[in-house]
Amino acid sequence: MLLSGTGLQRMASRVLAGLLTAEADGLTAADLVKRLRVSPASVSKSIGYLETMELVGRTADPGGRRERYTVHEDAWLRAWQADTRAHANVTEATRRGIELFGADTPAGARLTQMNHFFARLSEQMHGSSLTDAAVRDALTVIAALVYGARALTLDELAAPLGWPPERTAEALDTIDRHPDLADPLMLQAEGGTYTMEPRPDRLTAAQREALQARLLERPQP
Repeated sequence: MLLSGTGLQRMASRVLAGLLTAEADGLTAADLVKRLRVSPASVSKSIGYLETMELVGRTADPGGRRERYTVHEDAWLRAWQADTRAHANVTEATRRGIELFGADTPAGARLTQMNHFFARLSEQMHGSSLTDAAVRDALTVIAALVYGARALTLDELAAPLGWPPERTAEALDTIDRHPDLADPLMLQAEGGTYTMEPRPDRLTAAQREALQARLLERPQP
């Protein structure tokens, strides 16, 4: 029941629990059928499912023609890596979705929230590879874009910072791969220029409309 709660199929969870608690070094399909009191087809399907997740492997049964199924010694590391890859794939898919729908649309706002969550989760599972220098450069570029208050090209960013374009490009890439660094802002790239825009999910539509109305009420200097 606990394994099912992690997302494993129910029958696959029973098969995995059976292999984990077996006194022998692995079990054959016939052993699992007898132990779990299920059909051979159910065992076969569950073994195939667990193999695709790289949790279970098979070895030849000594002295026989059957195969024994065992839990990989590094099964949990493999499962962790599979989850990490899956989270990275979700992050990339939501990033493409934001570009497709537009960050300022309701769908884009929801996808932005999802993107930030899975990006943070993926980074935590990988272990952050960011150096202090990379973070400082990223924050400097964020500040420069906010101060510039308009779309800037790579060269227009690099020149006032006194940096080579390569360093500026690396900082922009860091912001793109680690969007939480810019929260509550987000990097927008369009036509070779870059801007920092407010994340649409930080304000509701009503709050944005109220702020726009307040700005319109402000007397012009």
